[in-house]
Amino acid sequence: MTEFGASPQPRLFHQILRTSGLSLLGKVGAKILGLGHYIVLFFFVLRAEGYGQFGFILAYVGIFAGLAEGGVTSIFIRQYQDSDDRANGRAFAAAILLLALQGVVFWVLCVVCLVGLPWLNDLPERNIALMFSTLILFAPSSVCEGSFRARFELRTPVLTNLVGYAAFFLAILPGSPIDTLPEIVAVWWIVAVARMGWVALCAFRRLPPDFREGADAVPGLLRESAPLFLTRFATYFYYRIDQVMLRMFFPEESAQLGWYLSAVKWTEAANLIPAVLMEGIYPALSRVYRESVPAFGRSVQRVWRVFVASAGLTVLGLSLVFLFFLQFHFASDLVPARIPLLVLSANEGIVFLNLLLFQTLIAAGFQSRLIRVTTTMVLANVLLNGLFFTTIFSDTGHVGAATSTLLTETVGLLFQVFLIRRLLPGILDGQALRHLLLAMAIVAPVLILRVFFPSAETLGWTCHLAALAVWSVYSTFLVWGEFGNLRELMAKSKEAS
Repeated sequence: MTEFGASPQPRLFHQILRTSGLSLLGKVGAKILGLGHYIVLFFFVLRAEGYGQFGFILAYVGIFAGLAEGGVTSIFIRQYQDSDDRANGRAFAAAILLLALQGVVFWVLCVVCLVGLPWLNDLPERNIALMFSTLILFAPSSVCEGSFRARFELRTPVLTNLVGYAAFFLAILPGSPIDTLPEIVAVWWIVAVARMGWVALCAFRRLPPDFREGADAVPGLLRESAPLFLTRFATYFYYRIDQVMLRMFFPEESAQLGWYLSAVKWTEAANLIPAVLMEGIYPALSRVYRESVPAFGRSVQRVWRVFVASAGLTVLGLSLVFLFFLQFHFASDLVPARIPLLVLSANEGIVFLNLLLFQTLIAAGFQSRLIRVTTTMVLANVLLNGLFFTTIFSDTGHVGAATSTLLTETVGLLFQVFLIRRLLPGILDGQALRHLLLAMAIVAPVLILRVFFPSAETLGWTCHLAALAVWSVYSTFLVWGEFGNLRELMAKSKEAS
């Protein structure tokens, strides 16, 4: 094995490193600006009712927009890396044509559902959603961005995306004449079209598509991308269907979705922590598995301890910050989101572990088994939401949606633990699971106390701070020395390039 400095492909590693850095910059910037959008819209412009309607429009159209992409961009990127310029132009054109066709198909389906289904047709924001749905027709823009990713050149799409987010933020600031839902959605549409148009123009300059030859490659591309469509369907459906269902079951109470989305916004920023960790760990795990299965098992156990420690700290810290924020008078509009946010804070810990187990199965070559996991989670989410909205949480749908999300992620965690213990014996042994059970024993009572006994403020704050201190000390011992091992593990990803 050659040292990194003597690697025959050092340029590739630097490209990957630069691309990962730009990708992280784009994600962090988008999260910060997205949080700014939420604060302005929820607290100053639309309030809970209008923000719920705005969130429904984005979620509903987002499902069909994601389905229109259908994994075509991933196939194009794979083809691009092993092709010459002429083949690249042909593949680029084929992807554009296929996405244009799929965009039309799913836009029509989106409109038909919006107009034909009575529980959608009667929503007051239906006409605004109809206008906004035309963004689905711009599906080819995804492969234009993908052409930059294929060349490890993310500067144009990342900066364009950040400029778009910033422009929208400036347009909706308090005092701006843009202060109604139709105007805000229209500005979002204009910014999105401008962003996609600029990226497409830059992509066409760098890689002119050959539409004459590309048309013949469309059927083959469709067949190749079909398996990925199922994964895309499960992903987009899972992450947005609860928002759409919440709006459908409570058509006269859009504030319920507004409160639920507030909880989502507060907690989703924490997803960056495991995402950043896995950015460097996953390539190394893939390589270690090919070299030695026992070494792979030891590496996963080390990462598991770090993720369990991080998950506990995130759950306790996130909920603590939110409850402190609620003490301020200007946060009174957010009080109804108190329980959903505490529930989703607990859910973040499970999300951490699910991401690790998901990537572990992929690194070991068992990605086909994950279709069962995602399908099970989608079905569980839909069934639980439908059950909760009509029974236990018929008056508090936002609490039901959060509870459904927590239970669904728990189902996914249990399913993946079962798969790993069966397919990769010895990795999640008794000691690894004891770390998880101990985290639950410390974190769960605190959250239960804060949810069911909100009036016990003094006891709640005392227990919360004590649990955070105890878990911080335990986490220090749990991961002591592991970060050095992780640095060694991630260094292997350099060699993998």
